[in-house]
Amino acid sequence: MKSLLKLGLFSLLALLTLPLGAADKIRVLILDGRNNHDWIRTTASTKATLEATGRFVVTVATAPAGFAKPKPARPKPGDAAAKKAFDAAMKEWNAEEAAFVQAHAAEWEQWAPKFADHQVIVNNYNGPEWGTAMKDSFTEFVMNGGGLVNVHAANNAFTGWDNFNEMICCGWRGATFGKRIAVDDKTGQAVALVDAEEKIQDKGFGSGHGPKHVFSLKTRDAAHPIMQGLPAEWLHATDELYHRMRGSADHMHVLSSSFSKPEFGGTDMHEPMVWYAPFNKGRVVTTSMGHIMSADTSHDALHCVGFQTILARSTEWAATGKVTLPVPEGFPTLEKTSVIEPSKVNWKK
Repeated sequence: MKSLLKLGLFSLLALLTLPLGAADKIRVLILDGRNNHDWIRTTASTKATLEATGRFVVTVATAPAGFAKPKPARPKPGDAAAKKAFDAAMKEWNAEEAAFVQAHAAEWEQWAPKFADHQVIVNNYNGPEWGTAMKDSFTEFVMNGGGLVNVHAANNAFTGWDNFNEMICCGWRGATFGKRIAVDDKTGQAVALVDAEEKIQDKGFGSGHGPKHVFSLKTRDAAHPIMQGLPAEWLHATDELYHRMRGSADHMHVLSSSFSKPEFGGTDMHEPMVWYAPFNKGRVVTTSMGHIMSADTSHDALHCVGFQTILARSTEWAATGKVTLPVPEGFPTLEKTSVIEPSKVNWKK
């Protein structure tokens, strides 16, 4: 009996020595390493946002590096000598890239993050398609109840992967892919359009965006845990507003949308901004917010308190089906944006 009491006391003391709340923290895996955007700063910012809430423990899995040498610059039309030199330079560049890919093929094949060790994936990847084994592992993770949150250009990836297209519902796709998805301003629901229903016909029917600008987000499902307590409409700091995304609206649940203004190269329609979809037992949230390129000096899109709130609450909901995180102090209003670096955001109730 004394031995059992000692064992019980030892176990209790061991639990008491754990960091406060460590057992309750959600295990997050960020995927990155390939993206046409600045994935390094995107990961750093999203990781900082999640950790600042105190709700998550974050691991990063980075894909093997790609061929870094830039492509030769195209010459001006009509310069025959420059065109000949360009063709020769491109032939050399292609050969060097092929040699690099072959030399590093084993590294790519060995990149196999252990999805099952985590509760939710934050996807910051937009690059070459994964191998069959990794795609199957990813699909199994989400189907079995793992969460997935796709940030900005992550919805550009994997055009030919059916399971991923089903997870994201719609993404940055060409003019012939699936259906063009918009949001009905009266119902707040995702709708599929045909080309003839576009208000602006002169810019093609594939996905795109106008110049970066400040725009408002309109809450479409105020009762959803991610959206509870958020304003009916609020200003998002300078970002890209994706429009004419394509896919399927059949199982797509819109949480917020933004009006794509023609004066900013937009469509004169409401476009989905945050949405979720079930994938068997898994919960998938996608947002087109969060743009930053390597040449950008501003972190406004990532440090917008509205974006950080959506990111953190989406990650918690995708992992658990619940949201305990409060709306932090300094949330933007319809009159004013709010940009605060992650370490300085106050998440206390």
